[in-house]
Amino acid sequence: MEKKRVVLGVFLASAIILSIAVAPSLFAHAVDWGDGLPSRPTQHLIFEVTTDKQAYKTNETIVIKMNITNPTDSDVWLNFSSGYQFDYMIISAGGQVLYRWSDNKAFIMVLTHIKISAHSSYVRVFHHTPTDYPLKPGRYMIEGVVVGYFTGSTEIEVLD
Repeated sequence: MEKKRVVLGVFLASAIILSIAVAPSLFAHAVDWGDGLPSRPTQHLIFEVTTDKQAYKTNETIVIKMNITNPTDSDVWLNFSSGYQFDYMIISAGGQVLYRWSDNKAFIMVLTHIKISAHSSYVRVFHHTPTDYPLKPGRYMIEGVVVGYFTGSTEIEVLD
């Protein structure tokens, strides 16, 4: 009888821990945030990826800007199941992903969100340096990602 209680206790504890660990991933986009209203649809948002220049010298820092604009009359919340909200990739002219910002990074495992107020924008800026990944002369695509929502891209050229 005592053995059954221990097994049942371990089973219940495991089920509770698993539920707590999995719930944020399953329900991240259905959670109410702050004002008690669920996140509104994002199809009216505008996502743009730009760089500070179109042409760079070798070993020059590339400033990557991701801009989400909300042209609507309502606030919009973007909900995430972790601290991993944005990413960018550098892609060769041949289509090979050469660098991904999020590789070898760890992100906090907690529900996070971004509020984009009505008629405003949210901007995230990355500085890609040669120590991140040095680029040789050539043409590249910079692809920006809002995790679970948007992707966008822009082209750059690296000169001698």
